[in-house]
Amino acid sequence: MRIFRKLLIYLTASILAAALISGCGGAKSKSSPTLYAEPKTENTSSSDKKKSDGQEEISKKTVVVPRGDSRQTSSPNSQTAADSSGSDKLSASAKLRSHQQQPPVVPYQQFDLADSEDLASAVDDDIWRQLDLADEYHALGVIANREGSWEEAQYYFEKGLKILATMDIEADQRPSPEATKYTQILNNTVADYRVALRSLGRLEENVSASVLVERFGDLGANLKDTIAVYSTETKRVKYDIPVVYNDRVRRSIVYFQTVAHDAFVKYLKRSKKYTPMMKRILREHGLPDDLIYLSLVESGYNTNAYSWARAMGLWQFISSTGRMYGLKRSWWIDERKDPIKSTHAACVFLKELYIKYGSWELAMAAYNGGPGRVSKTIKRQKTRDFWKLRLRRQTMDYVPLIMAATIIAKNPEKYGFYVKDFEAEVVWEEVKIDRCLDLKTVAKGVGCSLSEMKMLNPELLRNYTPPSAKSYMLKIPVGKSDKFWAAYPKMQSPKETSWVRHKIRRGETVSTIASRYGVSQYAILEANNLRSSRIYSGKTLIVPVPLGRSYRSSRKQSYAEYSSNNSIYVVRSGDTMWDIARAFGTSVSALRRSNSIGRGSRIYVGQKLRIPSNATNLKRKNSASSQPRIAAQRQSTSTKKTSSYKVRRGDTLWDIARNHGTTTATIRVLNGLGRSSRIYPGQILEIRGSSDYISHKIRRGETLSTIARKYSTSIAKIMAHNNIDNPNQISVGYRLRIYTR
Repeated sequence: MRIFRKLLIYLTASILAAALISGCGGAKSKSSPTLYAEPKTENTSSSDKKKSDGQEEISKKTVVVPRGDSRQTSSPNSQTAADSSGSDKLSASAKLRSHQQQPPVVPYQQFDLADSEDLASAVDDDIWRQLDLADEYHALGVIANREGSWEEAQYYFEKGLKILATMDIEADQRPSPEATKYTQILNNTVADYRVALRSLGRLEENVSASVLVERFGDLGANLKDTIAVYSTETKRVKYDIPVVYNDRVRRSIVYFQTVAHDAFVKYLKRSKKYTPMMKRILREHGLPDDLIYLSLVESGYNTNAYSWARAMGLWQFISSTGRMYGLKRSWWIDERKDPIKSTHAACVFLKELYIKYGSWELAMAAYNGGPGRVSKTIKRQKTRDFWKLRLRRQTMDYVPLIMAATIIAKNPEKYGFYVKDFEAEVVWEEVKIDRCLDLKTVAKGVGCSLSEMKMLNPELLRNYTPPSAKSYMLKIPVGKSDKFWAAYPKMQSPKETSWVRHKIRRGETVSTIASRYGVSQYAILEANNLRSSRIYSGKTLIVPVPLGRSYRSSRKQSYAEYSSNNSIYVVRSGDTMWDIARAFGTSVSALRRSNSIGRGSRIYVGQKLRIPSNATNLKRKNSASSQPRIAAQRQSTSTKKTSSYKVRRGDTLWDIARNHGTTTATIRVLNGLGRSSRIYPGQILEIRGSSDYISHKIRRGETLSTIARKYSTSIAKIMAHNNIDNPNQISVGYRLRIYTR
């Protein structure tokens, strides 16, 4: 019995030892759970194991680790057995192929799972470059605010708002990364502009009409109601809209005489350009002539006028209201800027409002504040007397300002407005064309300037007639129709340098097409006036490709080519969030967090990304040598130079500061000027600014964006120092002054 018990113990120990050996050692040992496959249970069948191993081989082609995953990956050189018996192992050649396809090994937990947004190439289109420029102007305006340079801040904010107005992205219609960015910049600019307005004294003549109304809201209650009268000559004046002389109207007149004097003079100078046409259309609709002064307050008689509420044109329609009254808007045209069509639309709208309320005061209030809001206020406050209603501040100011503008415009000399050099009435002839034409070609054919063609056709947004239109009524100068028709047969449609016609292939989407051409989906939808992203194979899309840009390059950047300056990386064409993260040794999610980029948002060419400080490759790639060399002649080495400047006629303090590479605040301090002080011709100013600049000659294919990146400056600063209004209107051979300090 004792011998039998010893034999049983020996056999049991042998079996346990064998089990331990087979489960722990050698090539037959079972591997730990893989990176991609879930840990397998003991009941897993051999067929399931084969399937799981096959998935592992495919997955290892892209090394990705979910953030927070507690599983470990084995060494690339380790062998993995399919099961304890050693069956289903990879062949030597299969293992070699799998190893060759793997990317460089990266530390665990550096990378998250890549999605479609992470792998999308950087957007390189005009929309994002314009947004970037508007954002730069906002930043410069904020700096000027901090320095107390209110006129300089106003200049920057106006420039930024003008860019946003030309884009007019409809955030409410189609939510997109572009619309989100647009709304953010607009809201920030308006908020900071209001800060500058509270400290501004006299408004400049080129201020936008929306600022004119907004500024009165800050000052109106504190203005005196004593009107300055400059002429005692009696002149009989008739009004065909109600005009009263209460305190609110009198303060509005004083406002135009003082704070807004220069701007109002500018508006009066423009009055003869479009008011004859306006009066003819108003009479067609049976409306009062004096409604032309509503347009004066709305837009200053400027077809390119814009407002903070995203309204546009002589009559300041927002996109949705414009569509209700037949005004089309697309990538190519915006009929809110068409003087004839917008005036007809305004007449229909105003007539409806007058019929609804039976009062011109209420009709004008509803035109500004919206009929729904006015109707609710009337019902809630139980009065139809405009002067007793408590509406939004801007709407309450709006009607008195129209009455004040009417009073002054009908007798300007009496109120101190001596206007000379009125701008001539805009007249034109129309020709019907059946193909897309470049306005430059038309201007050359009829013998006029491009600026004149653009002035006659303000609704055209791209310097081209719409490519998809089968016919288009184009305006040309009076007396030029014979010359046009003589040249028309030779006028070729423009080469598609600013757009490409793409035939949709099976399986393609707006997203894949946008990625191929390096533009945003929004640009394609807008260019083709699409309200959804549904497209069909065989159809043709217009893809707006930026001038001077090629399509997505087939050459992929190697990770060794990525470098940063002070932990800032400038996005290049073809970059993806995934590539940038891998190049610097960080994760996509960390890169998004460092730059406040939401999931689903695209990056764009020229965008500056901050690389997280814990990126493993940042120190090696963050060297001063990464800065591009500046191959240009340095004009001066003096960083601070004091000189005298004699003020010339037409100079402004901001122009002088801009041309000398300094700020208005610095000039004011040096010359003892207050914020409300005015300069005059012949005045000698002491100037101290940076004269350390570089003269750069523009080469073929260069844009302000590429030049700004080359010299580590901003587009806005280059434009300001060189008095450039439009970043797209630079020519080869032109020399730019670029300040390096």
